[in-house]
Amino acid sequence: MKAFTFKKYGEASVLNMQELPKPTPKSNEILVRVIATSVTAGDWRIRSGKPFAIRLFAGLFKPKNPVLGHEYAGVVEQVGEEVKGWKQGDKIFGGTGLESGTYSEYMLIDSDKAMEKIPEGVSFEEAAVVPVGYMTAYDFLKKVNVKPNMKVLIHGISGSVGSAILQLLKLENAHVTGVCSSKNANWVKRMGADKVIAYDLEDLESNLENYDLIVNAVGKTSFQELKHCLVSTGVYIAIDAAGSDYVDWAKGKILKDSRQIILGIGNQYQEDLSRIQKLLAKGFIRPHIDRIYTFEELPAAHDYVQKGRKAGNVAIRVENSDPFFSQSFSNSAQGFGLDTKVGS
Repeated sequence: MKAFTFKKYGEASVLNMQELPKPTPKSNEILVRVIATSVTAGDWRIRSGKPFAIRLFAGLFKPKNPVLGHEYAGVVEQVGEEVKGWKQGDKIFGGTGLESGTYSEYMLIDSDKAMEKIPEGVSFEEAAVVPVGYMTAYDFLKKVNVKPNMKVLIHGISGSVGSAILQLLKLENAHVTGVCSSKNANWVKRMGADKVIAYDLEDLESNLENYDLIVNAVGKTSFQELKHCLVSTGVYIAIDAAGSDYVDWAKGKILKDSRQIILGIGNQYQEDLSRIQKLLAKGFIRPHIDRIYTFEELPAAHDYVQKGRKAGNVAIRVENSDPFFSQSFSNSAQGFGLDTKVGS
């Protein structure tokens, strides 16, 4: 089977296609024929080994796992004898959590990992870019008491996680302002943003208001820079936290600040993906795909994402399929937000 591997940290050129043995599933594993995967910010950062802290779990001097990739969509090829609920031919999508391995024609998935069936009418490419962005968004929003009409600012709204948070918040009737470049403003508005601040055309500071929730989705701001427009009982979420955010988080705990700072890594839970799958099936959410690259073009896709050019998501078509290009997301459906009754 073909797979992209990297044996040292560096630029996108360290990714090389090679032939690897097709794996055989153990009793608790599923062998997946990968149809599509993605390039996320986490992928290129692990590949580059920067920031250095990434190497503490990815491998100090060289990568522990030479095959990158953290989300996928594909077809079940074979199941281990102890696997329940899945069978050969099932079309599935999911994430690998802190592990990796989706940059391959075939991959093994532990049966306890978060995975779901691909809804009818959703392409492999669309399904492949859902897990990381939407599960991260969902996991962070569970920690917030989201209410109708609450005022939200998303800095980096045109990214994978930022656009996912936007859609989930609009299902709860939140009033969302987003910060992004002018070239992304139109599709972000179509996705449901009530107001967009184009940082390359407008003065950010003069357009800010007071917000109940502020989300730093791309690491280009900090609590220090935005705390003046957070209400006294507001919440600041740092998906990509600045170093100062950790200091402010600690200070807030010590001083018992009424404003809450939420940091950390978004976890991937089966129950969260199941709720997201139901929203996806009903058409209440849809990922924005910027570009679809072929498998052979994977290094070019990495280079594109690393330069900060992507809008929403970048998908990789590992195996040719007939992609279904869905209609734009409509926020007319309401009430299918964050509670446990989603899609029931």
